[in-house]
Amino acid sequence: ARQTTGKEEPFLDLGDGVQYAQLSPDGQQVAYNYIQNGALNVWTARVKDGSRRQLTFGNTLMGFPTWSPDSQLIAYEWKQGEDEQLMVMPAGGGQSAQLTFGQGKSWAHSWSGDGDKITFAGRRDGVWNIYWISRSTKEEKQLTHYTKANSFVRYPAWSPLGNQIVYEYAEITSNIWMMELK
Repeated sequence: ARQTTGKEEPFLDLGDGVQYAQLSPDGQQVAYNYIQNGALNVWTARVKDGSRRQLTFGNTLMGFPTWSPDSQLIAYEWKQGEDEQLMVMPAGGGQSAQLTFGQGKSWAHSWSGDGDKITFAGRRDGVWNIYWISRSTKEEKQLTHYTKANSFVRYPAWSPLGNQIVYEYAEITSNIWMMELK
């Protein structure tokens, strides 16, 4: 946060082991990954006084939180074996609801303005695409149709009007070189 003096000061110091901090839309809390004893979990901290709260209690990975527009819910990913499912829980803690159940990975990144749909990067059958899932109807929709195993998509973000989603698309290419040793 920048003060009127123009001097930069820490907004909130959460210490070591913190990553992927996300400010809530109402500006009251920060949700983040906290790594402890090899496990990554979702925590929140209040901006006002820095008080922290652990929201998930997994022993491998329950993380990468993303806020609902009203700051009342947090979506995150839950690693189960090789799969990663999309989960939603109250921002104050409590029971999580599982939204995806298939094989693959579901990495939540952004909510629709009405708070019903969550857009995510999904890996199905070895290929990454962009999807959304509705919290109310449980309908899941694939939005892109990439087929290359050497490509990936990341960080799908809903526009404020809700009529567009922007995301990163990348392809991995490589070359093999040979050199003569003299």
